[in-house]
Amino acid sequence: MVITAQTLDSRHVLQLNGRFDANWAEQVAKAIDSAIHAGHHQLDLDFAQVNYISSAGIRVLLKYYKQLKAARGTLRVLRPPEAVLLVLQLSGIAPMLVTAAEESTAGPANPPSSTEGDSRPRCWERNGVEFESYQLPTRDGRLEVCLQGRPEAFADGTLSVAQSHRLRCTPDVVAVGLGAFGNGPEDTQGRFGEALAVAGVAVTLPTDGSSVPDYQLTQGHLVPELHLLYGLTARGGFSQLLRFEAGRSPRGIIALGELVESALQDLASSAAGFAILAESGSVVGANLQRSPALAAGQAALAFPTVRDWLSFTTERTDERNLLLIVGMAQSPPQPAFAACLRPIGPGTAAHGHFHAAVFPYRPLAKGRLELAEAVAQVVSTQTAQTVTHLLADERKFEGVGQTDLMRGACWLGPLRAPTQHA
Repeated sequence: MVITAQTLDSRHVLQLNGRFDANWAEQVAKAIDSAIHAGHHQLDLDFAQVNYISSAGIRVLLKYYKQLKAARGTLRVLRPPEAVLLVLQLSGIAPMLVTAAEESTAGPANPPSSTEGDSRPRCWERNGVEFESYQLPTRDGRLEVCLQGRPEAFADGTLSVAQSHRLRCTPDVVAVGLGAFGNGPEDTQGRFGEALAVAGVAVTLPTDGSSVPDYQLTQGHLVPELHLLYGLTARGGFSQLLRFEAGRSPRGIIALGELVESALQDLASSAAGFAILAESGSVVGANLQRSPALAAGQAALAFPTVRDWLSFTTERTDERNLLLIVGMAQSPPQPAFAACLRPIGPGTAAHGHFHAAVFPYRPLAKGRLELAEAVAQVVSTQTAQTVTHLLADERKFEGVGQTDLMRGACWLGPLRAPTQHA
């Protein structure tokens, strides 16, 4: 089997030459997978030189047809020989793949839904990264932000479960901090770890030794409840959706700090809340190993005990995964936020607090996305691998940099003046 690729207009074409059997099914799958990872969601398979297809080949076609359809893309089969077309017809997949190839593609690939209206995105570019900016039809489009708990108490080991705040994670709540699921203080004090909440979904990484992320999502009258030891919470709505594509830029990636800076500039705000779904280039951060509620006065950040409390990224990890990132940023940081914000990295003067739930790769639909639907689909159909506090490691020699992204969707809204809760 020989596979060649070319891009024609808005479609990516893979020309196959040979037998599409079990021996070559994996190679064809890898070629399709690589094209999808590169951002091509409109794929054509030219079968003119394919002289045989087995059930292994049909399985590959079905897999990627479904995957691209979920991402609002298409997979089409072009010019199949009569013998191959007969197999596709007998298997029942010809109407999905071959008929689609004969239809006109003059219209838009992703026509706007009835909820989108006739609005079109504003397109722009920064350092080779392509952006599309959509205004969202929210009543307010601002986030009322609060600082919960005492983050400064983490360093000296004086955090207590009695200080935790019970947070109902309704769809209008955005939260990032140290949290746990449970029925009360005794049930949660040994599990506080990195947590995030957005669009009626909450995800945590327990520190009880399991190292398996847990989640809750809104279902019917069930609303996730998160015990937050400390963190930032906001209530309200996002005003803007920013789509970004870095795969065709000189570096092929955009650093988290650069994305935050670009978003703040486009929003014309010095402070914003963020929810991001993105394909990762790398993830840099830290994870709690033990619950701070059990510190009993032990200084968690003192050396060498810090190694018992925190696990830091020592190399660039989690390339080509899907990240759900939730956080908040200010430029410059205000005193009320100072204890909960850290430098994001070169490229921005903003400080922020961001957590990322890391999921296996899946392609994101292009264009306008609805936040709650997109987040619920990821969380309910994929198992999170970890939840990480994103950090920038810019040490001169040993530093591994910061989290890099390839493409994705970023929902954001300006933050109101902060109010600190005791």
